[in-house]
Amino acid sequence: MPSHQNPPFSIRALHVHDLAALTPILRQHIRDLHSGEVVETEVQAVLAYMTGALDASGRPRQYLVACDASGQVQACMAWATPDALMTQHFVAAGVNMTATVELLNAFVATDYLGGKGVGRLLFGAVCHHAAAAGAHRLVVNSGPRYWHSWGFYDRVCDSSHGLIANYYGVGRDAKTWFKAFEVAEVTDAAAGRQAIMLPDGCRG
Repeated sequence: MPSHQNPPFSIRALHVHDLAALTPILRQHIRDLHSGEVVETEVQAVLAYMTGALDASGRPRQYLVACDASGQVQACMAWATPDALMTQHFVAAGVNMTATVELLNAFVATDYLGGKGVGRLLFGAVCHHAAAAGAHRLVVNSGPRYWHSWGFYDRVCDSSHGLIANYYGVGRDAKTWFKAFEVAEVTDAAAGRQAIMLPDGCRG
């Protein structure tokens, strides 16, 4: 276990060599809701997205990772264009979905969960880079498998926008959230992307 509450973390783009460190983190979280067993097919799908494979909606995903003071990867988050169901849901709620990204594959090593700041730091970096690419807002959903993360999204997003029924299968609704990027955040990001640079073509 880490010996301090707020370790120094750095954020950078995901590289292929990070997959070895990310695989056990994915297996900590991608588990059957009822049995608790690792859903290996889903783990392998996420690893494929990290190497550039398109997802079921035909989207590439861009990833950032958080590294501890030793350089070890401890968390990842991705973003992409929103899928059709997310777009339909938010449009019905009156949200302008132009220039919007969807947060995906947010995983933090269990040793660094619980208010240590890693998730918030990485989330902020995703918002920065999405804004730099021209996005004005972010949406995210989470199903019952990850109900323990709902409080985090309540804190970092502007508002919750209800449920998408059966998004993850019958009886497995997805709770949704929305965050608008502040004008200053969009302007600063577009002007420089100075804090964290994404290598060209880094997707997954």
